[in-house]
Amino acid sequence: MPKLEKGWLNPFSSRKKFISTSLSYGLSKLIDSKKFVAVSESYVDVHDLNSEQPDVVIYDVKNDFSPCMIIECSEHSDLQMTINSMEIISSIYHVPEAFVYDLDQHSWYKVGSSSHQTDSRNNLLGCDLELALNQSLLRYY
Repeated sequence: MPKLEKGWLNPFSSRKKFISTSLSYGLSKLIDSKKFVAVSESYVDVHDLNSEQPDVVIYDVKNDFSPCMIIECSEHSDLQMTINSMEIISSIYHVPEAFVYDLDQHSWYKVGSSSHQTDSRNNLLGCDLELALNQSLLRYY
């Protein structure tokens, strides 16, 4: 099974970490904290410390912190490999929604449908990931 790339192993890691942390912050401002929690670089399965660590994991608080959405940031050259990895991970851990953010093209891909849609809207949280990212990045302007 393809593994997600560890954030500190390659040169683009600081940009990737900055975007994923900002996204996590932005989502935490938009979602209901009694139902969900957004965490950067956390385990897909909080009960299995050997599970994958996507850039952002949204946990369902009322359902024993089971993952309900995962997000991974990727360079454009690694996009298809990242999408494939996210499909596998979401299938193994029964994650309802998975997204990949293309750091180079600034575009979102909803993983899991037969055609990987360019879409930043998620059904579960009822928010737009692009909006959450943009709002959190405004703190730096």
